[in-house]
Amino acid sequence: MSFAHAQTQPISEPFFFDKPAVTQHQFDLFQNFLKPKKGQLGSYYTEMDPTNVNRVANIKRAVDKIDNVVIQPGGKFSYNETVGNANLPEDGWLTAGVIMNGALTEGYGGGICQVSSTLFNAVDQAGLTVIERHSHSLPTKYVPAGRDATVAYGTLDFVFSNAFDYPVKIKAKLYDDSYVLVRILKA
Repeated sequence: MSFAHAQTQPISEPFFFDKPAVTQHQFDLFQNFLKPKKGQLGSYYTEMDPTNVNRVANIKRAVDKIDNVVIQPGGKFSYNETVGNANLPEDGWLTAGVIMNGALTEGYGGGICQVSSTLFNAVDQAGLTVIERHSHSLPTKYVPAGRDATVAYGTLDFVFSNAFDYPVKIKAKLYDDSYVLVRILKA
């Protein structure tokens, strides 16, 4: 059968289209955020559940604390020093799911590890030097296995340094309470 002939044959089976993996709105966001920009060294995003309001609030709080931080040449960035102690409800942290001692439980600051993990992947892509990073005791849903960076104030931190001869800046944002977006730029 020739190609021209095959094109004119009726389709005997019903044709179903799967729902797209992302909406046009999401695609536009990612195209804008993830396409290389002048001075961009790395970028990464993770998806989250917008219905978990406490977790979203903690993530937003952590994102706001790391956004626009500049690391000078030879300087170090400590996630715990920048974000602070998320175990303190008096500082506005809420309870949400946390992984502790190999189990999922409720704890203050639940969700901040998604921000540290998103940041880690952007930092890794940017070629910055990771000094300290720890993986969770259970797999996470928001990054592939082994690509997470768990933090616990006072014990586990995510620390990296800037070995470049120019300053770098972290740009972080929450989008639609559904995505954590992080970019590393030349400052």
